Amino acid sequence: MKRIVVLAIIFWCHYVYCQKESANWYFGEFAGLNFNNGDPVPLLDGKLATSEGCATISDSNGNLLFYTNGVTVWDRRHEVMPNGTGLLGHSSSTESALIVPKPGSSTRYYIFTIDKPSYYLTEDEPIDGVNYSEVDMELNGGYGAVVGTTKNVHLVTYDQSIPIQNEYKSSEKITAILHGNGSAVWVITHFVNKFYAFRVEADGVNHTPVITETSFFLNPIINAEGANISAIGYLKISPNGEKIAIAHSSTSLGSPRSGTKRSGKVMLYDFNNQTGVVSNQEEIFFGSYPYGVEFSTNSKLLYITDNDFNSSDIFVHSHLYQFDLEANDIYESREILSTTQNVAGALQLAINGKIYRAGYHVSGAGERISVINKPNVKGSGCDYSENSVSLGGRQATLGLPPFIQSLFLPTFDYENTCFGDETVFKITSEDPFDSVLWDFGDGETSTEVAPRHTYTQPGDYMVTLSLTADGVTQNPFIKQVSITTPPEVLDYTYDLIQCDNYDGNPNDGRADFNLQLANGPLTNYTYDIVYAYYYKSMEDAIQDESNLNALNNIYRNDIAEEILYAKLFTSDQNCYSIATVRLLTSETVELDDNSFESCAPYGETKADFDLGLMRADLLDALDLTADVNLTFHERLRDAAIGINPLPEVYNSRSKTIYFRLDLEGACYGSGELHLNVKNFPELDDQIVNVCSKDFPVAIQTGLTVEQRNDYNYTWTHSNEISNSVLVSEEGMYEVRVEDPLLECFDYITVEVVKNDPPEIIDLRIDGLSVSVTLSNYNEDYLYALDNPDGGFTYDSTFMGISPGDHTIYVKDSNDCYLVSQNFYLLGFPKYFTPNGDGIHDTWNVYGLDQKYQSEQIMLQIFNRFGKLLKTYNPFQSSWDGTLKGKLLSSDDYWYYMKLPTGEEYKGHFALKL
Repeated sequence: MKRIVVLAIIFWCHYVYCQKESANWYFGEFAGLNFNNGDPVPLLDGKLATSEGCATISDSNGNLLFYTNGVTVWDRRHEVMPNGTGLLGHSSSTESALIVPKPGSSTRYYIFTIDKPSYYLTEDEPIDGVNYSEVDMELNGGYGAVVGTTKNVHLVTYDQSIPIQNEYKSSEKITAILHGNGSAVWVITHFVNKFYAFRVEADGVNHTPVITETSFFLNPIINAEGANISAIGYLKISPNGEKIAIAHSSTSLGSPRSGTKRSGKVMLYDFNNQTGVVSNQEEIFFGSYPYGVEFSTNSKLLYITDNDFNSSDIFVHSHLYQFDLEANDIYESREILSTTQNVAGALQLAINGKIYRAGYHVSGAGERISVINKPNVKGSGCDYSENSVSLGGRQATLGLPPFIQSLFLPTFDYENTCFGDETVFKITSEDPFDSVLWDFGDGETSTEVAPRHTYTQPGDYMVTLSLTADGVTQNPFIKQVSITTPPEVLDYTYDLIQCDNYDGNPNDGRADFNLQLANGPLTNYTYDIVYAYYYKSMEDAIQDESNLNALNNIYRNDIAEEILYAKLFTSDQNCYSIATVRLLTSETVELDDNSFESCAPYGETKADFDLGLMRADLLDALDLTADVNLTFHERLRDAAIGINPLPEVYNSRSKTIYFRLDLEGACYGSGELHLNVKNFPELDDQIVNVCSKDFPVAIQTGLTVEQRNDYNYTWTHSNEISNSVLVSEEGMYEVRVEDPLLECFDYITVEVVKNDPPEIIDLRIDGLSVSVTLSNYNEDYLYALDNPDGGFTYDSTFMGISPGDHTIYVKDSNDCYLVSQNFYLLGFPKYFTPNGDGIHDTWNVYGLDQKYQSEQIMLQIFNRFGKLLKTYNPFQSSWDGTLKGKLLSSDDYWYYMKLPTGEEYKGHFALKL
């Protein structure tokens, strides 16, 4: 449908094939494909590089929204989304990411991620298992952002009571299918011997999965390199939601003799998309190294890729297999469609009904991928074509982006979705039927096989097709059909003005233009997301149905005042308006340089600069009103053409950036802004030890005398605003230190510790050593023996002390207190040698105070069994090691002595011969 409105405005309405959430693929080494017009067209603008896992999502009209490798998310401009880094997938995971639209929302999406399954590539990082993050397409000016509060939310897909499962958490497998109710989505993963089916609904992800335990058990298997070989391989569910196929590339370590890559299996199961339960396990493939699996669109055939290795683990060739799922013996139905030197890669259905195979020649690059043109046809009639799909010079690796498999279920197609057009519906399902019932979602129905319907209002409509055969009505096919209107655009030619002072010739009328700057004015600054493509003629704009031949957004005009044609649409790229733009140049208004300071933590070279605040200051300094558009840029060329604006808060080291001023009808050009990083002073938390008698005590921030007048202070306990304050008791004191000019601040904590006097509760004497025990021990107490003025140590034990009177001194490290205790040291030899050589022939205590000489002191000797051997007065005698005149044998003996003061001494010593 084409309508000429006024002057340069044209509305053009075409058709869509079906829901096109899978219309764009990004994968491999910067490779991509666009399926909007049937056969794929290479995309050369991707930023994604991955060895395996990746995911892409488009809107229902085939417009790219975003893509990811499971770690980083890029928006449709191929720029990293805000908060779009650090997702917990891994590019070496077979299926590192899967994107699921949130049911009931047209702007929210969930990215499910699967981390690496072992420590093989990142030894020091934990294994994070299965997580999900939410993307809100209403954020970031309609380009989307990852929601900070719903990022890397963990899902438990393992038995937390089993250590090996708790550590490895998941395999590399995930798939999704529409729930039997037509609105919710099942997200399914597998680990060890369980399937976990998570239900995604309008209110979010249900964290309690439906768990099905199977008889096939596969614990993580770690090879000599540390890789988990049991996790590799794809998991897919059939488009009709009734079958699940899972490839386990290895199920054992193998051996150096037989090879380590020849134990793979493919298991087939039934799936109930109403309950989420998996059942009826069947092993349909074993041996070699299976990797990719995929179902035909009619869900009746299964395709598998595998690698064949010899006993030395050297690649021999790969195969592409086809299995008939309706055969009585599925295993015996297998047919080899291809044996090749291409490595086995992923298999993935596309919206054109074909299956594409990733991979590359074992000795070359994968600049082409392969295709099964007729996957519903048995045998060679499926028309497998190897290395026939060009990637435009980009390279495939092993992975392709997975999608919700229901997207590929043959149901019905529709065309003509511009408001006012007659929308045409046609059935694409191969299932037989006797009658049909269409519900167009607006209260109208039809029983025609290929009805035409005109909607009275633009909007999103849930269209339902019910087929009846032999009196039985099948589950309905449901699709969302979006009826759109082209955007309202200017009915006159818009003048896009660019400063002409960057090419050395300011008078030639030619410059580099950022054409996207015209989008807002052309559409009267609508709040809707607008897609715009620019052409040199109206004919070029109309004929380029895929929008792949549009001019680059940064365009240098061929002639002065050149006219371009802008094709503009909101969601349906086949329902657009065309407006005209004239490219004009203007002289530049000179702008002065400016500077801006921000502070960074001590020792760091980068700081956050609030460019929003600087924008207001610059407009005020230049005496300009707020309707002037001022943006900041890292490079002068970016400022000149208005691309890559910096965020409101920009983290940077000291450098020069550039700002651009735009006001309709005038060209202010650009100026320089010098960013200067000022280091905040080094502030350390403090511990202050104080004698109790010294309170109140002054505490302070630790700033030097030269620094103190440059900052403001607030003590949180008292709201005092000085550098130092007096405190009267121990405790934790916090102070905020702020730079009043840059409005940056930091907090420090001062811990005031009151020193209590030490209290000696025991002196433990052992031979010629003594150990001090305190009631209030801490490591800041110091000890000395017999000298209160020196020789203090942190060691509370003294050894080799001479017998006699001594004094122990204890003080705190701040010299607040000094306490002491006297003790008397007796010596008991550890051994004696009664062999008649005149050395240590007898045993006795030494160091007894002579004041006890007149007392009746008795020293008793016992053997190890407690038998008393000798009792004597140590002032008058000693023991020679005999009993009744006979020398005893070498052994340990025990002594006991009690002084008149009540002090008791006991211990043991050795008799050595």
